[in-house]
Amino acid sequence: MAGCALAVVSGGFVVSSLGHAQAQPVVTVPRECSNGVCGSSKYYGGRVRISVGSRLSRTTHFNFKTNPGAQIEIRGGYSFDQEPGRRGTYSVQACDRGGFGARSTCTRWATFQWRS
Repeated sequence: MAGCALAVVSGGFVVSSLGHAQAQPVVTVPRECSNGVCGSSKYYGGRVRISVGSRLSRTTHFNFKTNPGAQIEIRGGYSFDQEPGRRGTYSVQACDRGGFGARSTCTRWATFQWRS
């Protein structure tokens, strides 16, 4: 089939069905924990993928903020497009949503690194 190509990611390289290999950077920031919150990131395919977790017995959500950026609420991960060779930080709080009329209880902010 002329003009049709299929790409497969394997071991940090993109290999097309036409037999051409192109380097595809994969950058990992290992899991770190602070203030009862854990975070890690992995960059591949032009996206930074951030995973967050908690050491608390009950966590209903996370407050999340890239720096700079607006604070949002997430469940366990966040991703965004990024050019290779960049770096930055993100901050996270693990929270337990309060009952009816009560506020959420959250950990102190923890800040982690991401790289692309």
